[in-house]
Amino acid sequence: MKYARTCTACGAGMNEGYVIEGANEHYCSDECLHKNVTPEDFAEFYIGNKDEDDDVGDIEIFWTEWEEEEELAA
Repeated sequence: MKYARTCTACGAGMNEGYVIEGANEHYCSDECLHKNVTPEDFAEFYIGNKDEDDDVGDIEIFWTEWEEEEELAA
């Protein structure tokens, strides 16, 4: 199977998961994410929860899927 990214916490291959922009980190699950990001930080930075008027800096955390063939590695 081909994987687009590798989980920063556990090293598993992943084709979907959390991305932390600005830190170049990827996490395959909530469990792996919370090894490095506290639930409080997640609530503050998760792109789906931020208010349009909030200035949370350069960091955004979001869930995504990689489906394009060119994004998948062997």
